[in-house]
Amino acid sequence: MKPRILLALCGALALPATALAQDAVADFYKKNNTVRLIVASEAGGGYDAYSRLLARHMGKHIPGNPNIVVQNMPGAGGIVAANFVYNAAPKDGTVFGQVQRAVPFIQILGDPGPQYETAKFNWLGSLASEVTLCVSWHTSPVKTFADLRKTELIVGGSGPNDTEQVPAILNNILGAKYKIISGYPSSTAVTLAVERGEVNGICSSYSSLSTRNANWFKDKKINLLVQASTQRHPDLKDVPLALELATNPDDKALLEFNDARLAVGRPFMAPPGVPAERVKALRAAFMATVKDKDFLADAAREKRALDVVSGEDMQALLERVAKTPKALIERLADAQKYKGPTVVAKIESPKFEGAISEIQNEGRAIVLKLKDGKDFTAKISGSRTKLQIAGQKGDRGALKVGQACVVESPANGEEATLVDCK
Repeated sequence: MKPRILLALCGALALPATALAQDAVADFYKKNNTVRLIVASEAGGGYDAYSRLLARHMGKHIPGNPNIVVQNMPGAGGIVAANFVYNAAPKDGTVFGQVQRAVPFIQILGDPGPQYETAKFNWLGSLASEVTLCVSWHTSPVKTFADLRKTELIVGGSGPNDTEQVPAILNNILGAKYKIISGYPSSTAVTLAVERGEVNGICSSYSSLSTRNANWFKDKKINLLVQASTQRHPDLKDVPLALELATNPDDKALLEFNDARLAVGRPFMAPPGVPAERVKALRAAFMATVKDKDFLADAAREKRALDVVSGEDMQALLERVAKTPKALIERLADAQKYKGPTVVAKIESPKFEGAISEIQNEGRAIVLKLKDGKDFTAKISGSRTKLQIAGQKGDRGALKVGQACVVESPANGEEATLVDCK
């Protein structure tokens, strides 16, 4: 056999393994052309917005170009969605999720609820590292963190996330005097409660607050008390960092460990057991998406801050954190517990009247055209929302465009407590 022919034959026989794997991945996603992205929060919040931003662009970077559809699965501060992705979701790459940044650490801390092991997820990446900002309403006597050490501040909470864990840590480590009213369905609902005067402040993601509640900053409706992160945010140079307020090395070490979750920011993950070549493809697609000019233009238009962490870096970080000494974990777990009286908010949802103009996700959400011409979106839970049609218990499949409905919901984009249609 001539050398040239032999070389050609050897080349054909030695096709790169990566090319073969890519072909196999592309074949899989051509056959399974819908990928679900499970979001562990209500529609309308920061996590939901980042997920929908990613979903609009990531499919074209996955071999086979599947469509990505977003499914909201709120509950227990993100634990419900994490449990679903880990245990119930198909382990083939057709489902991945985004959870609140505290969720990976809840299991590591040994808190009840998680039915997953953080280090065994296939972490795909994060769109943004984060800063948690604690604020008080402008009418509150608490104007600074120094005031917060002397005067009680009532804040709203929506589960084991920043809204409750950060105030608890600041109470237990730095001597703050937060009183937490829990039971709100989301941070969006808490911000509405602040505006209604039900509570006087919130601890939440700075990127969400500065986007969703931009008028708070523009009109100086809030006092900026303290930020939690590994370093001061460029926009918040005059706001003290919680780490800087620690007075001894043990407290500083505890706050540094706690704030490692902020480096995780907006985390996306696939279940354990997904074939390695599909995990690799999803991670590569994630990183290609964040460089996509159309994605970047969308992010700029929505004013979504980007500070990307790769899936490999996130996997290494969380595997390392999972090995944290038990003594420090036990102390942090105790510090994250609110030790004040348990108070649960009594939430009375306002009513909205209009005609259905759009039905989304097989009746899991509807858009009403209100009498003033504005659109109002209400999510409909199969178990938690009371749905009535013509005075009878209804089914989401029976909803129709044009039906006149009354909806009780905390706010636009939130889950309805009642949908009553004619």
